[in-house]
Amino acid sequence: MIKTLTITQLVENTADGPGLLGEHGNAFLIEADEYCLLFDTGQGLTLRHNAEQLNVPIKSIESIVLSHGHYDHMGGLSEALDMTGPIDLYLHPDALGSKFNQNGRNIGAPMTDVTKIHSLTREIIHTRKPTEITTGIHVTGEIPRTHKIEDTGGCFYTDQKLHHSDSLVDDQALYIETFQGVVVILGCGHSGVINTLEYIHMLSSSRPIRAVIGGMHLLNATAERQAFTGDALERFSIPYLAANHCTGLNAICNFMNRFPDSVHKSNVGSRHHFCIEF
Repeated sequence: MIKTLTITQLVENTADGPGLLGEHGNAFLIEADEYCLLFDTGQGLTLRHNAEQLNVPIKSIESIVLSHGHYDHMGGLSEALDMTGPIDLYLHPDALGSKFNQNGRNIGAPMTDVTKIHSLTREIIHTRKPTEITTGIHVTGEIPRTHKIEDTGGCFYTDQKLHHSDSLVDDQALYIETFQGVVVILGCGHSGVINTLEYIHMLSSSRPIRAVIGGMHLLNATAERQAFTGDALERFSIPYLAANHCTGLNAICNFMNRFPDSVHKSNVGSRHHFCIEF
């Protein structure tokens, strides 16, 4: 298990601090004991700038994990690899597929050429199934969609003519087993935050969830889904919630009203610390 964990928000819609820049997207630098990884890369417009401003150890990064194939999470992959040099890349193979929104706009990753990605990385590890990155750090792979109320958060397609729906099976989350409990990091949570947490709870042998950080794609969620999410989170009794990006202001305000002692912000410059108490 991980003894000391620091999660730094490198990319997010909003920034908090002098000289930091926001953009629509998500990226986290994760320092877990001696292991360092990047979870998502944002669009690539602010990643390098914010990393330099925050003086994070980019050269210590050993792997990149991608939550799914949308431009605001995978768009900065080329920029990230230019900073890190060749390292391991974890992603679901469908993350490199074509992706469009309901207006026919391309929202997929700008770099999908597998040959080029291979040339820039040390190894590509496909994560259809749960995968251990290093001791205590795991990526979920495909997440079962148990609760149908948790849709993907919008209308997504694999073709520009909108004939084929994209269920975003490439959506995955990261979870880290610490001595304080499991820390979950979401890119967008397209599989549904509760579907994701229940799956991780099962994968981690029902260990308590210490924290949930990242996007929950509740921006356009119905009141019924908002209530369902709040009720389920209450049953999990999670002491640390830091929702951001695509979660939406209404959902975040609901969390603040319902869990006032648990909610934390996570915009660019935020650092989340978890460590074992001796």
